Amino acid sequence: MVVTTTIAALATAPAPAGVAVIRISGPLTRKALSGLFKAKVPPVENPRHLSFGKVLDFETGQIIDNAMAVYMAAPLSYTGEDVGEIHLHGSLALVQKFLRSLYAFGISPAEPGEFTKRAFLNGKIDLVQAEAVRDLINSSTEKSLKIATEQLQGRFSEAIEQIGEPLRNALAELEANLDFPEEDINPESAKGISVIIKKAILQIREHVGSYGYGQIVKEGFRVLLCGRPNAGKSSILNLFLGRERAIVTDIPGTTRDLIEEEASYSGYKFVFCDSAGITETKDVVEKMGIELAFGRLPWADLVLMVVDSSESLESSEKTWIPILKDIRSKTKKVWVIFNKIDISPDAVARFANQVGLADQIFYLSAKTHNGFESLMGALIEEIQSRREDAAEGSTTLTNERHRICLIKAEEALERALECLKSKKPLELASSELRIALVSLEEIVGKTWTEDILGRIFSKFCIGK
Repeated sequence: MVVTTTIAALATAPAPAGVAVIRISGPLTRKALSGLFKAKVPPVENPRHLSFGKVLDFETGQIIDNAMAVYMAAPLSYTGEDVGEIHLHGSLALVQKFLRSLYAFGISPAEPGEFTKRAFLNGKIDLVQAEAVRDLINSSTEKSLKIATEQLQGRFSEAIEQIGEPLRNALAELEANLDFPEEDINPESAKGISVIIKKAILQIREHVGSYGYGQIVKEGFRVLLCGRPNAGKSSILNLFLGRERAIVTDIPGTTRDLIEEEASYSGYKFVFCDSAGITETKDVVEKMGIELAFGRLPWADLVLMVVDSSESLESSEKTWIPILKDIRSKTKKVWVIFNKIDISPDAVARFANQVGLADQIFYLSAKTHNGFESLMGALIEEIQSRREDAAEGSTTLTNERHRICLIKAEEALERALECLKSKKPLELASSELRIALVSLEEIVGKTWTEDILGRIFSKFCIGK
């Protein structure tokens, strides 16, 4: 890639800090470091080593700050271009002053993700690794960090290559037969190509099957707390969060709006949402809260229906059971939590016959925390069960773009297999194999369009 512009941006968070790092990349980097950074050992003469010196204002020549600088010559840099970094004191005013100095020197402000985009275009990383950079930055849990790191190291790209290489060989064999249209393809060759295609389909399905789990790891496992007023939903939310987030009173209907918060357990991210108590009411605001609660059901990966265990079994058919049945008809999975067992220790025996109403039943005291450890263990197991039947050590799919490309490849391979099975012209099978390979190559960026790059890198922060 031939680049004529040089870019610069703040690479650290735009907030007061001990140190701020400004990154520069492009053909003017060397001149900018020589002109705007003065040191006894200039960084351009001592590449890849930090030099201490003084940062100058381009227009006035005055000293702005004492700083450290490093120069990395192309192609041995993040972007593959000449790259420089200036480590200033982390004053926002100081950062802006030096950036203006660089712009006056002839350097352009970097677009979101432009450094990583240049790294991709210069062949330093593929497109999966570029996206992994963004995921790594946004990782908030141990599990999401692990997956992003594996993708940055090229593990998923290697998996795609392992699917694609045998398909390229199969395509070459098919096209060799096209040179002799008067002869049918050797049955053994057709059988061998079909075996290759079937194996690729199974590999693709394995990756696609891990997507649900991957999304949970990346975005969080979404848990909605529902139930009648005063069942203890807000108390349980506070218990999950380990702090007093929701107001808890003895007055029914305290929660009117949705309260959404995040927490991390065992390396997984959870998104908990408390909702208004579901009941018959004439209160306009309370009705709106109940509508929000029901509207949130499709969002949830799991609904926790909270029941006051001190309620009598006789009243259940008129109180929480109709609500539970309504919720079950509108959502994926529902667990029932019988809360307040500290004041109703016989709840286990009284509600023993209600097990079939939900996917799982738990008994809990939000006040004493009795039963909480068992509930959290079950939540972790629920997430882990979403990983489908992917092979041990296989990669986890977290990106919707990758999933769409894999599905397109699978569909094309299915069509190619059908062409071979029904002995249709080899051109048709060859064409479908090409479509599959293009879809796989689109994942890693062997084929790309400006629109694809624009959508990917626009989600990056400036400076990366």
